[in-house]
Amino acid sequence: MSKTKTQPTKASARKPRRADAERNIAAITTAALEALASNPDASMAEIARRAGVVRATVYMHFPTRESLLDAVMEYATSLVADATRGAEPERGEPKEALERVLLATWQPLGRFHSVLGINISRLSAKELHRRHLPVTTQFIPLLERGQAAGIFRSDVSALWLIAVLRAIVHVASTELQAGRLSKAEVESTMLTTALAAITP
Repeated sequence: MSKTKTQPTKASARKPRRADAERNIAAITTAALEALASNPDASMAEIARRAGVVRATVYMHFPTRESLLDAVMEYATSLVADATRGAEPERGEPKEALERVLLATWQPLGRFHSVLGINISRLSAKELHRRHLPVTTQFIPLLERGQAAGIFRSDVSALWLIAVLRAIVHVASTELQAGRLSKAEVESTMLTTALAAITP
């Protein structure tokens, strides 16, 4: 009696391909974020090289540069949002909480700032606001809590305070990359500068 060979189902055949595709997409978006953070004009070929794939693979998942930029922005936003959530911005006194959040988020925020610069020229203010919601909806309650307590300045909006903090973080990231300050020096200087900028 002959044994019947088990034929692979369509679903099982698709699984390895889907896993490979997901790995490629993750590698491409990570590589693109790193490349664009250092060079906003980084080519698709450079991004493919960093990701360890051929350029055709990049175009297979992201047919246009715009679609890749959208994916990179979503990825950068998720990194900052996850780091913010992990730092528990709702816990403790506003100043202590802000210091904790900044220490947890300044490095992904530095890369996010570079991507933001690219997107300002291609997206409307309304669309930028919408895409930043995963981050701003966590920062704003913390800043407003500090404003209500008189710890953070209230003569400007919480959104303005976020913009100020983001700019300071970007400078901190730039100084670290340039080797002018150590990580410990950057974090200390960044916190001092940030708190001075938003204190009444």
